[in-house]
Amino acid sequence: MGAYDDPLGSILIGTWVSSLLFMLIIQETIRYYRSFKRDSLVLKTFVGVAITVDAVSLIADYADVYLYTISHWGDEEFLKNQYWPVTLYLATTAVTAFLVQCFLVNRYWILTRNIVVASILVLLVIVAFGGSMSTAIMLTIYNAYADRHHAKVPVTLWLTSTAVTDIAIATVLIWQLYNMKTSFKATEGLIQRLMRSAMQTGSTTSIVAVLVLITYLVNNESNIETGFAFILGRLYILTLLYNLNVRKVSKKSNAASSDREYRVERANNPTFTFDGIHVQHTAVVHMDSIDGGLPSRASPSIYKAQVKFLALAAATTYTLTKLLISQDLTRTDDDNKDKSEGGSDRGSYAAQSAIDKV
Repeated sequence: MGAYDDPLGSILIGTWVSSLLFMLIIQETIRYYRSFKRDSLVLKTFVGVAITVDAVSLIADYADVYLYTISHWGDEEFLKNQYWPVTLYLATTAVTAFLVQCFLVNRYWILTRNIVVASILVLLVIVAFGGSMSTAIMLTIYNAYADRHHAKVPVTLWLTSTAVTDIAIATVLIWQLYNMKTSFKATEGLIQRLMRSAMQTGSTTSIVAVLVLITYLVNNESNIETGFAFILGRLYILTLLYNLNVRKVSKKSNAASSDREYRVERANNPTFTFDGIHVQHTAVVHMDSIDGGLPSRASPSIYKAQVKFLALAAATTYTLTKLLISQDLTRTDDDNKDKSEGGSDRGSYAAQSAIDKV
């Protein structure tokens, strides 16, 4: 293996794979906006924002490789540190994952109105977001590759909680969809496609997160985990788009979608219908909402809840980062104290030895 295969080759390959995945994102984005023109403006805007954030993350990946291989090629000292593209891609990946996970949790909430499970999922999403943002901050403070061990706790928290969150969301969605019964073949086919999509996309992102964690723990000064982490944001966007585009609706059914109502039975629950977001004795949900995962018309209370959600995530990130930094500073002070005490002990021993010789 060459001297630059690990520090440069791994991130270069990561950008190649990211580029291929982003081509799929462009294809699926075009397909979405062309096929589902009746989706709400809120959902369309949400998709656009998520893709824009991921595009910024991809640019950060490119910038990271460009700085090492072009701008500072041959500069051994430059290779020993990490720079602003790393912070940017970590932060944007955190935002992308946060948006997509919120989308999936909201889909589950629309399906079930199960406040206990939804609250647990929200807590997992907040922890994952806080861990990822803390990782970005810690790697900005300790930017040398030799100091990356300082970020071990937030990295482990970020990737573990991310994998657990993705698996948990996929599991509850699959379970809920599995328990649905319908006499309409079209609706049954849609439910089966949603189950397959939840299983495939949830397992993919969690597997990559685990790979990043394992490679980091094996060698935290390597860039192999960075190459894996580069593609994580793309996979989340593809998860979002595949869950939206799984609705293979013909033009005829699209034209009649606003007037059509599906009646579905859930195990141990009353019969409910898909046709608008009106929760009554019989739960009524618009088909676009269950497919898209966002309500067609967001009330002010929903916006207030989203603001509180973001504020809680930001507070979690700040608290976690402050705690980690204080622990690192305390550990550093203790190490310096031990070294100084060790030095003074050695000096006293040397002086005593000299006296004995005299």
